[in-house]
Amino acid sequence: MEMLYRIAPKTDVQIATVQGWFESSDLAAEGFIHCSFLHQVMGVSRRHYAGQQGLVLFSIDPTAVNCEIRVENLSGGKELYPHIYGRVPWAAVGKVYQDTYNAAGVFELPLELRSM
Repeated sequence: MEMLYRIAPKTDVQIATVQGWFESSDLAAEGFIHCSFLHQVMGVSRRHYAGQQGLVLFSIDPTAVNCEIRVENLSGGKELYPHIYGRVPWAAVGKVYQDTYNAAGVFELPLELRSM
């Protein structure tokens, strides 16, 4: 499976680095953590995070996650998204991208991910 990505508030990521795992409100509410493949990140950012500030993007190595990952669509659309059914060990996080806003304050992919 290819690398997974998650957009999250910077404060949630800071907490995860201290506690050793990432969990989110969607895990508590829905039983899984919403993620994206790289080609889906910008669409997710526009649909779910438009106008929000203080967000970062981080990558997750699915081979280092010790719980179930399902690629599925639970909202009735055609596109499939990865869902992680449990906490993400911080050791599975590859990189945290802090530079996710352009000069106009709009979320965008970091430069190094745009050519991938």
